Amino acid sequence: MTAAAPWLAPLADWAASLDGATLPPAVCLRVRDAALDWWGALAAGAAHPLAARYRDALCGDGIGDASVAGDARLRPAVAAAAANAALSHLAEVDDGHRLAIMHPGVTVMPVVFALGETLDLRAADLCAGIVAGYEVGLRVGALLGKAHYAVCHVTATAGCFAAAAAAARLLRLSAAQTLRAFGHAGTQAAGLWQFLDDGAETAKAFHAATAVRNGFTAARLAESGIPGATRILEGPRGLLAAFHLAAAPAILAAPVAPPFQIQTVTIKGWPTCGQMHSCLDAVRDLLTATPVDPSAIVAVRVRGPRAQLDVAGRREPRTFEEAKFSTAFCVAFLIAEGRLDFANFSAAALGRDDVRALAARVSVAEDPAMTARFPADRPAAVEIETADGRVLRAERTFRRGDPEAPWTFPELVERFDAIAATLPGGDRAEIVAWSERLADGTARQGAALHRLFETMRPHKGETP
Repeated sequence: MTAAAPWLAPLADWAASLDGATLPPAVCLRVRDAALDWWGALAAGAAHPLAARYRDALCGDGIGDASVAGDARLRPAVAAAAANAALSHLAEVDDGHRLAIMHPGVTVMPVVFALGETLDLRAADLCAGIVAGYEVGLRVGALLGKAHYAVCHVTATAGCFAAAAAAARLLRLSAAQTLRAFGHAGTQAAGLWQFLDDGAETAKAFHAATAVRNGFTAARLAESGIPGATRILEGPRGLLAAFHLAAAPAILAAPVAPPFQIQTVTIKGWPTCGQMHSCLDAVRDLLTATPVDPSAIVAVRVRGPRAQLDVAGRREPRTFEEAKFSTAFCVAFLIAEGRLDFANFSAAALGRDDVRALAARVSVAEDPAMTARFPADRPAAVEIETADGRVLRAERTFRRGDPEAPWTFPELVERFDAIAATLPGGDRAEIVAWSERLADGTARQGAALHRLFETMRPHKGETP
């Protein structure tokens, strides 16, 4: 009897043969949007207080030919990609995905741009690497599912496959080599949520770094002819067995056709953990329809899926990073301030006594029906009760920035300008223009990418 093909073989075949010059125009526009989103996340992360520590820890004394945001030195490509992955995940403004429950951009873009810079690749190849990374990573993430997400950070686990796919495509690995790269990636797939329980939220960025480091290295191993497991997911000692998951290969075996996975990504509308975004959208809808005096609010009741409580359920944040994972605090800030955006939400919010007092009146509870709908939907319900007896209600199924409610490109540029506000206006305009030209497939991109990373290096008089 003939053995069934490995589950990941169809995706390996597809990724190895993907031609970036033939991508549909709608896909190219999504690549543009995803690239601009990632550059904004990188700029925000490069200005984070922990950026230098992450750069030092991940790059050490290594010298090479790849750029790292905020570093005047060139680093080895794998280390540079890992460092840029961590930096671009620090500010919690990078893209996400409903079904895969992961952040794909931080696991794909750092690999693509490190290889694009060091190998001086053409724009069409960069597009192919991006699309391949998103397609593979998001399909694997969706396969692993919400039982896996309950314990593991899917960005760290499925992200290894995303990074491996992007690197394999840009290194021009064969289908057989790409499948081996997936094997090397899967054997390294790890990343636990325990850091949230232990108050170590800033460790989350390390998960993006390990996904990139592991996936990039996996492709290099396959390129060197080192064999890897071909049934790393479904084998008796593969990933599904290790995590005690039951899954079917349909999501992996389905032919790749529009809409590609990159077209199903969410670009964040709020600078917080994505699990509370529908809730914040609902609060914004209520305040827009019926302005409310915060001092007149008796109670705010939030209902959502279990994942919202597990990941974004912190009650009394002590740090700004913890605040981003506190639904109650963020809801209170939005109501008290009238807005919560990439410009006004900062560590100064922790000192707001009015916000903390209002947060104490915000309850967050699981709705079992919403848990059942998660992650295909991101439902939320909010009630605001006022002292005069009114109860304002709103519900959401999706988030702003989801495929059902996408940003226009001018809105994305405005969003980028707010996120990357630490960069001079001319540098921001240069990044926007480069992202718009990314679909022009003939030009080589090494020098252009080097220049974009230069915009994020310390200016004269600044400390690296």
